[in-house]
Amino acid sequence: MIKEDFNSRLITSIFTIFIFIISVTFFMKKQIYLVLYAIFIYVIYIIFLYFESRKIYKVKNYIKALVVITIMIDIVAGFYFNFYHTTNWFDKAMHMFGCFSFTLLFHSMIHLYIKNFSDFKIVIFIFITSLGVTSGVFYEFIEFGLDVILKSKNQNGLIDTNLDLLFDTLGSMLATIFIIYRKSSY
Repeated sequence: MIKEDFNSRLITSIFTIFIFIISVTFFMKKQIYLVLYAIFIYVIYIIFLYFESRKIYKVKNYIKALVVITIMIDIVAGFYFNFYHTTNWFDKAMHMFGCFSFTLLFHSMIHLYIKNFSDFKIVIFIFITSLGVTSGVFYEFIEFGLDVILKSKNQNGLIDTNLDLLFDTLGSMLATIFIIYRKSSY
């Protein structure tokens, strides 16, 4: 338990230092919207930790680390090095990896409340995959909202959106297979 708390604090410390450094870097480059983006994500993370400390849910440290790594890759590679606009594959890889990470996160958060959902692997597969795909759909809604409100270019047409959703589905399915495999290996 002590090692788990130490690891959780270590993840949070690394993430805090990262957000501070990247925010200063974006500020120096006069990219204020990216400073606000980094701060917004950090505030969400702190709220997540608050609810976890109140024992509303418990998330394993490797899942927290995956989510933090996903966010760090998104911010550094995607926005700092501009891979979202300079490569064809990065956005798709992030959708798949991000949906993998967040499917594990959302599953672990609701697993406390639905421990014995079903003994049938197909039902578990459909439920967890749907959970991940739904998170991908909400992410597409956020991209759409940013495009409409801020006139950004997150979505580049119907093909881009559909490919994003396809890779969200693949990431969710991989997370589901991982969860089912881990559960059956106990």
